[in-house]
Amino acid sequence: MTSSCQLENKNNKIVKTIVEKKDEIKNKTFKKKSKQKTDNEYPFYLVGENYFINGVEYIPEENYSYEEYGLATYYGPELHKKRTKNNSFNDVTKLLGRHKTLPLPSVVKITNLENGLSLIIKINDRHSDNSSVIQVSRKVAQLLRFYKSKITKVRVEIMPDPSKQLKIVSTSMSNENFNETITSAPTETVSVIDLGETDEDDNIENINTIQPIELGSEDITERHLFIEVYGFSSYDSTKKLTDGFKQNYKTTVQNDGNSYTLSIGPINNDEADKLTSTLISNGYKSTKIIIK
Repeated sequence: MTSSCQLENKNNKIVKTIVEKKDEIKNKTFKKKSKQKTDNEYPFYLVGENYFINGVEYIPEENYSYEEYGLATYYGPELHKKRTKNNSFNDVTKLLGRHKTLPLPSVVKITNLENGLSLIIKINDRHSDNSSVIQVSRKVAQLLRFYKSKITKVRVEIMPDPSKQLKIVSTSMSNENFNETITSAPTETVSVIDLGETDEDDNIENINTIQPIELGSEDITERHLFIEVYGFSSYDSTKKLTDGFKQNYKTTVQNDGNSYTLSIGPINNDEADKLTSTLISNGYKSTKIIIK
């Protein structure tokens, strides 16, 4: 009888141990899944709400006829591996760009108007510079040959079909049932390969990325850069501004009917970049760089 009780107690302990082990595994699995959901979210499609940079409003939108001329700058190690607005990553070694209004992600063709070189790149983040129309990765600046000058005149054109395809892919990946769809794929074994950064990427100077690159070239005509400031109430108010310039710029004033527009230039890239920022910070919010 005693032996039977001992056996029963032993069996109860085994059952209890198995239940506790199952609960432990279940809890660990839940925590692991929760962590993966938080830390490894896929990039998502983002247009976003209107926002301001130093008082200048920007309106993100889907615009598949987008074409704009302006200045381009680039980012370096300070943004490498930093998350973007749509949960992707900036990377100085890839063909990436940051734009104020285009959807994330989208695809554009960027042409350096000072040498005719062009590239197809992906827009994957916003940037916060009123003076430049686009900010690109260091790799793009090197290929378009403005890495040393740090700034150049460009034309940016959206590529409609690739951009729409990226939208479809990004929207699908951010769907809450995306992982379940992968799990139910009709294959015996589903392998998930980590395409993230490796430890070697910590030294970004020594990265040799394998990425097909099509560097285009086209004939270009000489284009000049101007700054235009809109909305003056009178000619005298434009004169008041120009009298305060520390440098002598060529200026013209146009009467637009109910207001006046001040045009400054032609002006070089660096001066335009600095003067535009100065004008906006001093309250002239309707200031824009024009290339013609």
